[in-house]
Amino acid sequence: MKFPTARPLGAIATTTMTLAQIITGIAIIMLVMTSVARAAEPRPWLCRDKPVFSYDRGMEYEASARPGRQWQLFFMEFDPSGGHDGFTIVGQRDLGIGGQSLTGQLAAGKYFAVALYRAEGGYWVCPGTARDSGAPKLGTVTNLCFSESGPACRVTLAVKPDHTLVPAGRPSTP
Repeated sequence: MKFPTARPLGAIATTTMTLAQIITGIAIIMLVMTSVARAAEPRPWLCRDKPVFSYDRGMEYEASARPGRQWQLFFMEFDPSGGHDGFTIVGQRDLGIGGQSLTGQLAAGKYFAVALYRAEGGYWVCPGTARDSGAPKLGTVTNLCFSESGPACRVTLAVKPDHTLVPAGRPSTP
């Protein structure tokens, strides 16, 4: 018995193979576009150096960046069951490119601080160096320094005990 609309077996295999190639191509394009879009998002938990500081009472901070490059400052807490390799972002501040300083408050606790800068192409990059900028001073919790590379301090973060009351938990200012 012959079927008028029947195609040879080879034609069916070629059509199926072509369809599979098209679907695979679309999936690859979607994957690449997703990774390109996510590359512009800062991911501070991936930075190797994450200076840590803690205090049993509320804290206030002042952060500043030298003009010329866009920086973002992140405060994170660690929870082994949390996402992002256990780090949870609890505060984020944009330091801009103009060199202005900003202030804020943190609740009592243990924090990891990371400053990322925007490189050419819109990518956020971990600093080459992240360190405490010297011996602790009386009345200071920490003085941190971040830079692209080398000893120059492009971003400074000074954390001191807060003289106003901030309840334990999340930062009161982002």
